[in-house]
Amino acid sequence: MTHFTVIANTTSSVLYLDIGNKATTRLFAELINDNPEADTVKYLQTASQELKDRLHLLDAIGERVYKLKEFFYDIPTGQHFLFLPGRIEDRIQIYLYTKQLAEIDKVPLQSTDLERIASYLYDHYEVRTFNGEERLNIGVFDRTKRICRFCGRSMPEVKFKQKAHAISESLGNKGLVCLEECDDCNTRFNQTIEQDVTRLFQFFLILKGIKGKNGNPTLQGDGISIKNDPSSQSTLGRSTLVLKVPTMPDTHDPQEIAKYISGLFSGFSCVKYIPQNIYKCFCKYVLSVIDSEYLPYFKGTIDWINEPPSRHKLPPVWYYTVPNSTNSPYLVVMQRKHNHKDIPYCWAILNIAGYQYLFIVPFCSHDKYKFVGKSRVDFFLQGLKNAMPNINLQPMKLHGIAPTSLRINANIEIPPECVEGRDYYFIEPKTNPSV
Repeated sequence: MTHFTVIANTTSSVLYLDIGNKATTRLFAELINDNPEADTVKYLQTASQELKDRLHLLDAIGERVYKLKEFFYDIPTGQHFLFLPGRIEDRIQIYLYTKQLAEIDKVPLQSTDLERIASYLYDHYEVRTFNGEERLNIGVFDRTKRICRFCGRSMPEVKFKQKAHAISESLGNKGLVCLEECDDCNTRFNQTIEQDVTRLFQFFLILKGIKGKNGNPTLQGDGISIKNDPSSQSTLGRSTLVLKVPTMPDTHDPQEIAKYISGLFSGFSCVKYIPQNIYKCFCKYVLSVIDSEYLPYFKGTIDWINEPPSRHKLPPVWYYTVPNSTNSPYLVVMQRKHNHKDIPYCWAILNIAGYQYLFIVPFCSHDKYKFVGKSRVDFFLQGLKNAMPNINLQPMKLHGIAPTSLRINANIEIPPECVEGRDYYFIEPKTNPSV
């Protein structure tokens, strides 16, 4: 299979093409060069009207055609794009390419997500992004040659039959799959650290309507449950948040009802998770996607992920929000490309339901420091703040090993313009308590 990367000065900026047979090769040769027999494609191309008129050729590809067409249609007619061999995943390199295209066309740079931090990262790190909407198998395809990244075993001692998602499927990841995670480790992680991640973030996943392995999840508490029902999307243009509660006050006053329901959110304290398992799972995602040649650097990290809950001094985890951030899960992994050890060898940003979580991968043999003391943490943060002055990083403590109750700080509000029977409903079952 031959891989290509298409880069354009658009919001989406990058498209990956995997061409696996002669028919597909001829198709793209005809699309780009207007000649199915062409055996070369120039790197610098123009999104001419003639090329866009040939996009109907992509219909032969099947279900992927919509995203392919959308990418090329989004390039302004007459502007340039790059058609490059191989799979380019370094976000800094992609940023530099799109900036170059903007300079060629003398137009503003559209993809500006890295503009402020590009120089800082480019000096120190290789940057790769893994998007849960993208179909990507990571690791060796031949099962007989696979070695599990987390236990070091291979066939026939272990099996590789289950689909091991590189980022938990419960977070909305459908496409990123780690081929080098054995069934034993996959089952163990599903029942421990990944389950705790789901418990902690499920409320936000429900609010955003993000589907997990079994469709739309339900958060079940003590006498209260929450679920996102998408069935109203076609008629109302929005999904419906369904709350089931044990009793309701004898009133239809919207303000009293909102106050009463808000008080019931304490009922989720019966849902428990181990904070350190969240940190472990974040790091497990990183080790599921990086190139296997770097795994020996993280032997200490893997040992920590596999051990039972135990006390460790760990770096903080920070979270922040970005306006209009996508709800799809994605992971940005930074690996240091020099030997200056004043900054961490590896750190990452994970997007969950539109919230970003920034964390250092601990116990790496290429780190001189643990980045747990105030001076080392402040030094790392100062570099980030200089590069991202508008980002408000809030620390989270994820070193605890005791089961912790889920706390949801939420208030239900019913605006005065909302009308019962149109915007919200009360349904009383015949045999059960009021809902």
